[in-house]
Amino acid sequence: MSDHAPESRPRTVSRHRFVPPPGFQVDDGEGKKTIGRYEILKVIGKGAMGVVYKARDPLLDRIVAVKTIMSPHGQGKRVRSAYLERFQREAKAAAKMQHPGIVTIFDVGVDEDLGAPFMVLEYLPGESLADRLDRVRLPLGRAVNIALDLGSALAFAHRQRIVHRDVKPANVLHAGENRWKLADFGIARMPDSDLTQVGIFMGTPGYSPPEAIREGRYTPQSDVFAWGAVLYELLSGRIPYEGPDTRTTNSHVVKGDALPPTHHDPSIPGPLADVCMRALEPDAMRRIKDAAEAEATLRAAWEKCLTGGLVSPAALAGDEVPHERVVGGSMHQHVTRPPGAPPTLP
Repeated sequence: MSDHAPESRPRTVSRHRFVPPPGFQVDDGEGKKTIGRYEILKVIGKGAMGVVYKARDPLLDRIVAVKTIMSPHGQGKRVRSAYLERFQREAKAAAKMQHPGIVTIFDVGVDEDLGAPFMVLEYLPGESLADRLDRVRLPLGRAVNIALDLGSALAFAHRQRIVHRDVKPANVLHAGENRWKLADFGIARMPDSDLTQVGIFMGTPGYSPPEAIREGRYTPQSDVFAWGAVLYELLSGRIPYEGPDTRTTNSHVVKGDALPPTHHDPSIPGPLADVCMRALEPDAMRRIKDAAEAEATLRAAWEKCLTGGLVSPAALAGDEVPHERVVGGSMHQHVTRPPGAPPTLP
């Protein structure tokens, strides 16, 4: 069992933002008092994908989140009209998903003044998983449970033939206690949809798989890749693919040169590290096929860790540790694998 006190070092994670396709931009609605029927209270977030507002639904007298979504500009009325129709159709499909691990979509529409599509979501005032991971290192048991819950939410979406396409810690929101919800199905689409042009990259560098970078192609396996990147960060406190800019980061992803999470933290149990690397397999045909398999594979690996004595009680019941107190990652205090122990997952 690793019990030595970790040496102090700062957290060094560079997060890239979502990259929209060419010709798309966000209508921020600055100064607007309403979007649709919703009364704007304040801006709570801005990004390349859209602007999120805290708002009030006067009809139902409840607080909601309203998000305006990027839309095509300078591409002609017909293209814009087709995009808005497609957006509403696919957003309505996403709104049918009712799952404890998915942020509920209440309504979708197009604001007449902005000419921009918007979604109305349940309002969650808590932080994102990205915010949490930037502050602290999670105990192993909690990290695995978050990944399992995220896998369950994605598996539910995949059964509805909906692909998220932008799974990342910033899109996982705290819903109280130890509950987290996957948000931002605003760019979700059916696997065979033509909402965006084939061959155009849109996504977040470091979480988007090689096939999305090269071909603009997204499938359930693309979500598995992103899920694997989130799992990697939950376990190691690092992102598998980092670079100073989008081009460099995407180049690393296409090459598939990620180091195992144990490179950053040797105390991570082998079975969990193996799941990460199987999910991050550059070749989609060799990757875990969908979120249901990803969840089942991680659950089996975690059971192997528990029954095989690879995890200490401290790793299960430990507290969150600020990053300045964590170095070399040994806060998990795992049991090292004894000689002759069963092999890890293939």
